[in-house]
Amino acid sequence: MKIQGALRGALVATACGFATAFGPAATASAETQLNMGGSTTTSGFYPYYTAIANAISNASEDLNVTVVSSGGFAKNQALMMQGQLDFGGISPDLIADAQASGFDGFRVLWWTLPAIQNITATKDSGIDNIAGFAGKCFHPGMNGSSGQKNMMKILRALDVAPDLYMSDPKDAANAIKNGRCLGQMKATTGPRLDSATAELNLTTPLWPVGYTEEQITAIKAALPWMGFYTMPAGVIDGAPEYTVHAIWIGFAATAEMDEATAYEITKGMYEGLDQQRAALKAIAEVDLARQTLEVSEYPLHAGAVRFYREIGLEVPERLIPPEMN
Repeated sequence: MKIQGALRGALVATACGFATAFGPAATASAETQLNMGGSTTTSGFYPYYTAIANAISNASEDLNVTVVSSGGFAKNQALMMQGQLDFGGISPDLIADAQASGFDGFRVLWWTLPAIQNITATKDSGIDNIAGFAGKCFHPGMNGSSGQKNMMKILRALDVAPDLYMSDPKDAANAIKNGRCLGQMKATTGPRLDSATAELNLTTPLWPVGYTEEQITAIKAALPWMGFYTMPAGVIDGAPEYTVHAIWIGFAATAEMDEATAYEITKGMYEGLDQQRAALKAIAEVDLARQTLEVSEYPLHAGAVRFYREIGLEVPERLIPPEMN
């Protein structure tokens, strides 16, 4: 298992049920309700989202966390900017996009792991390279998700123009199963197929689709924050090693959240790591606090800074938010 590129060289059910509406951003007080943006119930990170919500709620007498199934990190980004989510899952490209649009208020709480964006095609199609989808049906990821957004950026960077199948993952799997589409991109939590893709492979044999070194160079020229991950041989029976893109996933709030609340969120997450590691095997041996300080390119929330310092870590100057200076 090898990490390349930025990785080579660099998600949640509720503690008490899904939120059905977005509430205004909250501050820490007795029985404060916090809305945390996740993704969808079909995400491979769903159990991890649940564990985060439970860990924070169980660790604090003041906070109760509800997971909002927003539809993806891109929607989390928009809802946090609008003040309709208190905190949520995000990726570095979305923070970069927000800054480019003039919003510099995102503050990192922690980074979890690189989300592997795995690409597969039907074995009968003969496609084993992303360029093979030119003019052919391809599902670039769940509608509204940052994964879909980044897949589209990669296709533009490589000048590959598939016949895009824009839908939710379940509909895309059905389209592949009945021959209406030839492939898809779907996130996975480790060097394996996600459960939905593994199930699809049982009835519709699939084949991995990777990038060449030349394609990786072109992608990184256009998207310098993008990472790459080498999947081992045998992810699908008989398949060779192949390289896909990967994006750091983590959690952030905005500078509008008060320091005490961000501190309690970060502290609750860290104290409940055992639950989260049980839900997400890929972080079983990862110290999320140290990792965050090593890989983050964006400022931390003042409350997160306070917690990391409290457990004896030195927070690099580049991660200190302007409101602490």
